[in-house]
Amino acid sequence: MSKTVLGVYNSSDEVVRAIEEYQNEGYSVNDLSIIGNTTDVPSSIEEETGVASQEISTSNHTQTEEHQGFLASLFTPFEDRMYQNDEDRTTYYDHLVAQGISEVDALKYEDDINDGKVLLLAKKGTGYDNAIDSVSTETMAREQTGLQDTFDTDKQRSLKLREEQLDVNKHRVQTGEVEVKKEVVEEQETVNVPVKHEEVYVERRAVDENEADTTKPIGDDETIRVPIVEEKVEVTKKPVVSEELVIGKKQVTETQKVTENVKREEAKVNKEGDASVSETTTDSDRVDSDRF
Repeated sequence: MSKTVLGVYNSSDEVVRAIEEYQNEGYSVNDLSIIGNTTDVPSSIEEETGVASQEISTSNHTQTEEHQGFLASLFTPFEDRMYQNDEDRTTYYDHLVAQGISEVDALKYEDDINDGKVLLLAKKGTGYDNAIDSVSTETMAREQTGLQDTFDTDKQRSLKLREEQLDVNKHRVQTGEVEVKKEVVEEQETVNVPVKHEEVYVERRAVDENEADTTKPIGDDETIRVPIVEEKVEVTKKPVVSEELVIGKKQVTETQKVTENVKREEAKVNKEGDASVSETTTDSDRVDSDRF
């Protein structure tokens, strides 16, 4: 499977950090590999991260005249260029070209390796490589190391800046429950009830002796009976409806704030010497003028 270079790094610590970042972006350790010109550094990285190092049987000689004349011979038949220093040893250049790296980039990456730097490669079609073509990926890797392409300087190249955007979804969950039921509460109630009763009164009046009935002998028994009636309170109880509860649910909308950290890529232009940079944009709100 063809491969692409994700970056060129000066130390094993930088490589380890880069591997962790690319793993967060969706790459697996099986998709990644590293190349260095010493066995110690790639071995330590492999032990720490699990990313395999590519062992190349190569002669680390200084670039031959064929390498030095590469740019001048780009338009000559490829068979005129032989990068085998001997029959059984392969240069880093040949190894990179065999894995799908462009000839221009392979020559520069070989210089990086000979300078003690470490290359981090990935299989094409993995991680974010589906969304970014291999030419753009290799160009980004070259620009991360500050190396400039001296060939075809008038050619326009693009650097895609990415950013994370929040994707907010909602789902229904039960957060509580309301239970409404009846229970009996007993209390004492006092009611004032007016009641009537009869009382017997005896009124003594003076009479005239002439009017008295003297026909009856004294001592005859005469009794008057007066029945007395009164009202008695009788208490009974009956249930009546005193109140009605209507129970239902209604939708209430409120606004909640969701805070999350998002990453975005920004372009930083470093100028050296008398280099000048002119900038045009169609969206002035997205450009940080302090970086130019």
